[in-house]
Amino acid sequence: MNSRTRNRLIGISAVMAIAMVAVLAIMFQSASLSLDVDRLYNNDGYIGETIQISGSVVAGSWDRESNPMRFRIFNEESDSNAEIEVVFSGLPPANFGDGTQAIITGLVEDTNLVTSTQMVTVCPSRYETDEDTLPVFALFDEDSTLDMVGVPVRVSARVVPGSITPPGTDIRFHVMDIEYSEVTMPVMFSGGLADSIVDETPVVIMGILGEDGVFTAETVAHIADS
Repeated sequence: MNSRTRNRLIGISAVMAIAMVAVLAIMFQSASLSLDVDRLYNNDGYIGETIQISGSVVAGSWDRESNPMRFRIFNEESDSNAEIEVVFSGLPPANFGDGTQAIITGLVEDTNLVTSTQMVTVCPSRYETDEDTLPVFALFDEDSTLDMVGVPVRVSARVVPGSITPPGTDIRFHVMDIEYSEVTMPVMFSGGLADSIVDETPVVIMGILGEDGVFTAETVAHIADS
């Protein structure tokens, strides 16, 4: 290798090294400090910092009608009572709900308070068999001697196309009987829906039928393939 070629390669390597350092510097500057709930709780040392924090949404702590939306998160793996309040401006992800794992990037405004416009939610896929379930039509069978109102029950059904609504709405989705599609039922559900649950997904829902014909679900699961 002659000296001219060697010098050219050295020059190219130097330029690439400088470029890489610049890219890494930008990445580190833009990266948010990653914290967990326990570390941020009651710690005023991070006020004014942009951070990323994750935690499970506290059941009943959120109200979609509030603008911006407020909710609290906690660490499911911890025995502490630590909770962080989040003030979120924007449309919550479709699978947001009670118990959903939320990953939030935002500003620590005050002790135990984060404001954010960036949120990603993770709702683990949940599958169950349809054994020991009732079909939708059985809940409304006029010829049956059983009164299903107020009785905890597992129901197998299918999601009515176009019925899934954003988190926080009174009726989260409708289901129809798997065999008799004309028999439908509205479902209230405050939890996060797994990404696998879409139009016509076969589901198992566990909960209670109200006198108004609305089913309040505690859990919603995708029916596992047999």
